[in-house]
Amino acid sequence: MQNIAQINKKECTGCGLCSVVCPKSCIKMASDAEGFLVPSVDEALCVDCGICLKKCPVTEASDGMFLPERQEYFCGAVSDKEKLKKSSSGGVFLELAEHFLNNKGAVCGCVYDENTVATHRIYTKGDSIEDMCGSKYVQSHSSQCFEEIKRLASEERPVLFTGTACQIAALKGFLGKEYPSLYTVEILCHGVPSPGFFKKYVEYLEKKLHGKVLSVQFRNKEKKGWGSEHRTCVVYRDKHGDLKKYRPLLPAYFSAFFYGLNLRESCYNCKFAKLQRVADLTIGDFWGYWSKFGKTFDEGISVIGVNSDKGKELVLKTEQKFSYLTELEQNEAIRSNDNFEHPVKRPKERDKVYENINKGYRGFWKKAYLTKTYRKKTVASFYGALVPQKIRMLRHKLLK
Repeated sequence: MQNIAQINKKECTGCGLCSVVCPKSCIKMASDAEGFLVPSVDEALCVDCGICLKKCPVTEASDGMFLPERQEYFCGAVSDKEKLKKSSSGGVFLELAEHFLNNKGAVCGCVYDENTVATHRIYTKGDSIEDMCGSKYVQSHSSQCFEEIKRLASEERPVLFTGTACQIAALKGFLGKEYPSLYTVEILCHGVPSPGFFKKYVEYLEKKLHGKVLSVQFRNKEKKGWGSEHRTCVVYRDKHGDLKKYRPLLPAYFSAFFYGLNLRESCYNCKFAKLQRVADLTIGDFWGYWSKFGKTFDEGISVIGVNSDKGKELVLKTEQKFSYLTELEQNEAIRSNDNFEHPVKRPKERDKVYENINKGYRGFWKKAYLTKTYRKKTVASFYGALVPQKIRMLRHKLLK
């Protein structure tokens, strides 16, 4: 047997590449017991060609996908306040995306579909690029876009693909060569919960709210600005058809993600969480900025890793859109976001989460995993996020 079934579940990222490169179409992505997508092989159709294994990003195939180490690091925030409010941190992605759309290009990123399932779609001029804004803390489907991206790139049309590092590695594996018009931007990844887990969360919300959930906006900035880690905003349509918003006080789903309790097994051993990257640009939150600058960024600021000449080109082409953009030393960038260098540590309570979530989401907050320690951490983190940034910055100076 020479097929993807040999890959250990703790290594598989669920990228779906094997299913799109199989010449016999004998590999399908199916949900496992925890709700994660994993490859399922029809052995009757498999001819043991081994293509799925050769292309798989968690095998040696990914080694050639890493870019040469020539990183530069920046931090920045865009000038447009509305874009900042709609973004998870400094608004970098929105400016990059608009640059491509305004130059007859296409952008592939994560959106919610009509059933609130996180999936990648390709947008062109006229589409609402804001659908791709904000963090969707759940694993998305992206491999269905690979063929169209290849077509666009082959026509030398500018294409921007944004996703996690493993999704970008999968795209590179599918393409098999460099396309000058394709640019990749990875989001510094904490890890991904399962689509099955997220579905149960949405179903719980719909039952509670007696309506149809349209989107779940994590770390929403409308009320308290950037840094409000536990500020989730659920946009839904009630039974009368009216559009409404619900803001849960301490959402268990996000808290589980925040502490790495509901992530995919491969996320705890991520081979892409290292200084050498696979994408042209790496973007994420720039935490602890006040220790460097002595000023606040109430609407957010991003750390930016430039990993290639293409990445530097994107920064230069959009730098006029930033109100603030400055270069960082490598150690400053790493301190600002530790996912630059290593994956999340696997908590011992992780197994209990998926044992209990399969019994239903209701009561998950109290029964599934949250020991007194996690409850105290969550409450402290929530109320700590309510403290104005200026006070936190002053406290940091006094304790220095």
